[in-house]
Amino acid sequence: MPHAASRSPQQKPKLVKGLLIIFTLTLISSFGMALLSNMTGGFSAVVDDAEIKLIQLDPPKSGDTLAVMHTTAGDMTYVLYPDECPETVANFCKLAEEGYYDHTYVFRVEPQVFFSGGGKNPDGTLSSSEADLPQERIPQELSPKLWPLRGSLCALETKTEGGFWKTLTKTRDHLTGSRFLVVDTVEMTEDMQEGLRSVEDPGLQKVAEAYIEHGGIPNYSQQMTIFGQMTEGFEILDAITDAKVTGEGDAKKPAEDIIITGIEITKMP
Repeated sequence: MPHAASRSPQQKPKLVKGLLIIFTLTLISSFGMALLSNMTGGFSAVVDDAEIKLIQLDPPKSGDTLAVMHTTAGDMTYVLYPDECPETVANFCKLAEEGYYDHTYVFRVEPQVFFSGGGKNPDGTLSSSEADLPQERIPQELSPKLWPLRGSLCALETKTEGGFWKTLTKTRDHLTGSRFLVVDTVEMTEDMQEGLRSVEDPGLQKVAEAYIEHGGIPNYSQQMTIFGQMTEGFEILDAITDAKVTGEGDAKKPAEDIIITGIEITKMP
């Protein structure tokens, strides 16, 4: 995984305080908080420090499931994690093998931070009937072994469900589906690194150091299903997140279409 310093110094710092994911509050920008709210609905997760791992830093081994994402910008390869996210990986592989992702769109780009793809429509929206399909109703699968490091493949939320009590207690059901987000990185400024290194929990210290070394989006920690990690094609990731965009806010998308021509599911030899 390339060092975070390989990215240009134009990203905006964003960070979040979770229940046990307490990096620092002083680094949270208004932009970052808005982005977090849009992506997670304010959801927080408790993480057992003893269960925290960094399996994304391990090289793929023989028999691992791989996804090769073919795009008009180039190819990217990801190792998938069915042991940690069985329903998400099964859904993604089924759709890929059925050709669902053929000629889908990269429909959102946050410059140099992430891109979202897998949408049948150029704006990435789903119709009300599509949002109720089984493929769009996959329960969120969070793992203390998976973190939003640079190159992470994340499932985008389709909707949240739950009545008054679940809303009040922030235990609504978070459902994901066909669309995904690929993490690039926020700028790891000196202040950001200092805040990350102030973490006291040993497990989280390892995660903080991984963000500093490899890049990522710390404020997505334990907020999104992470079901894959890029192993090849980081230059393509950079090309997509560096692409000229049109629109503002959540509506930023490539000025010229970037198409996902297909996703191939294979095995590591």
